[in-house]
Amino acid sequence: MEQRADITYEKTKLMPVSLQDEELPKIKAYYKYELAAMYNVCTKTFSAWIHMYLNDLKQFGYTKHTKLLRPEIVRFLFERLGEP
Repeated sequence: MEQRADITYEKTKLMPVSLQDEELPKIKAYYKYELAAMYNVCTKTFSAWIHMYLNDLKQFGYTKHTKLLRPEIVRFLFERLGEP
């Protein structure tokens, strides 16, 4: 005979945590090397990451030789890669 203990689960609400020590990166124009540093990777690795989205980035006027990434490209990358 199997006994089952009645377990009550209360709904828990997650409260947003404010990180006072860390600021979220500002959406502005960044050079590739600046974003690579923010993600703690080398520029070559960062370029490989963003080239996965090359077709999408072309809509923003991006080419593989672009060095300064405009704010709309930065926002797109933050959405895809997560904020550093």
